[in-house]
Amino acid sequence: MSDNWTESEAWVAYFDIWGFKSFSENERIRKIDDAIKRLKELTKEFEENLEYLFFADTLVIYSKSKKINDYPALITISKRFYHDSIYSSLPMRGAISYGEIKVGHDKRILMGKASFDSHEYCEGQKWLGMILTPSASLELKKHGLKPERHGFKNYDVPMDKVKREFDNPLYAYCFNHGGNNFSSECPLLQPLREMMDEAKSSKDKEKYKRTIKFLEEHYSLFVKKITSSLDFD
Repeated sequence: MSDNWTESEAWVAYFDIWGFKSFSENERIRKIDDAIKRLKELTKEFEENLEYLFFADTLVIYSKSKKINDYPALITISKRFYHDSIYSSLPMRGAISYGEIKVGHDKRILMGKASFDSHEYCEGQKWLGMILTPSASLELKKHGLKPERHGFKNYDVPMDKVKREFDNPLYAYCFNHGGNNFSSECPLLQPLREMMDEAKSSKDKEKYKRTIKFLEEHYSLFVKKITSSLDFD
């Protein structure tokens, strides 16, 4: 391989700002600036474990190694980033994968199976969800870890034209945030409802409705069951 590239296995979280084209030019710049600032602040705590890059309406976080010990850092930052984005009325969807990546040209380019996998599953979602792809859930289970213990639920995620390479199910994040789950209603429901009201097309409104319905049905269940955002016992 060229000296410009390094290859490894890693955890990858891919985030897409949904409806980016519908924003005005000034809105796009402001929203991207806010998202990048938020991501930089969040990743400071885990600089030894994580890298990130961004382009247009896409932000990607990836681990520096394939170690399972890097997963807690990535999932913690992914949850915080997702929570903060939705709470700030920035429509976001995300997908977390595991596998081979290629990083090149001073870490400006990310390629490889895990990168493509997370991209495909992220942009194929017909709601504002964050999911574990089959490659990620399989890797967790190999280490005896259960996605359900980390706030994810085996769920029939609404997808559009995604070719699944595994029979394993997808896991959707229930937006629980560990010990902060004292409310019976998810605090993200209000900004989601407000964004749905502002959506211009019925197709866009349906994506919000699916997200809201999922949270209304499953958030309170995880309030009772989950007492910490991560449990690796």
